[in-house]
Amino acid sequence: MPSSYTPRLRLELQAAGENLNTWGAPKLNNALSRIDTAIAGRAAIVLAGAAYSLSASNGDDEARAAILDFSGTGPASVTLPSVSKIYLARNGASGVVTLTTGAGTTLALAVGDTVLAFCDGTNVVSLLIGGASIKAYVDAVRAYVDQQAWDAQAGVLPGQGGNAGRFLKTDGTSPTWAAPAVADISDYASDQSAKAQAATARAIAFSLLF
Repeated sequence: MPSSYTPRLRLELQAAGENLNTWGAPKLNNALSRIDTAIAGRAAIVLAGAAYSLSASNGDDEARAAILDFSGTGPASVTLPSVSKIYLARNGASGVVTLTTGAGTTLALAVGDTVLAFCDGTNVVSLLIGGASIKAYVDAVRAYVDQQAWDAQAGVLPGQGGNAGRFLKTDGTSPTWAAPAVADISDYASDQSAKAQAATARAIAFSLLF
């Protein structure tokens, strides 16, 4: 029976009895397959809105996978093994997914986020590469950047409910919602006129150079 290859990194898997005393089977095959999972494998994990621990063993398990692809019900806390590893984690669940080792810093993935997460054995942090929620994707599933900023300032910024059509205004101390007053836009026309004059002057100056 000839050798076969892993579907992702094309690592050669030796058939039983092939290359006897050189590669061997099935132990090396198992090792190569698990290396393949660690580099390019995906673990699809369905959450149920409760705490969840990734399976971790000397056999095939979830924690070895390079990609953690969450779906199901959130919010949920997911415990990683307390060893150093980088994961590509995607939150397709209905609420925030928090990655933790059970100690140290935790990492919260907003709905729709896909991030590189680094675990040093205790803390879980983002490598700040990716993260769907930091961009304004036109997708109802993803959280827009303005919503993320607003949520982060809960208790500091005034609530949005019942304030449709209003503008956020500050007196230098406290922000409030208010409709724009005439005084707020009284200098708009003169400001635009000044900008137009400055643009014309620049155009004339530029033309005189040639």
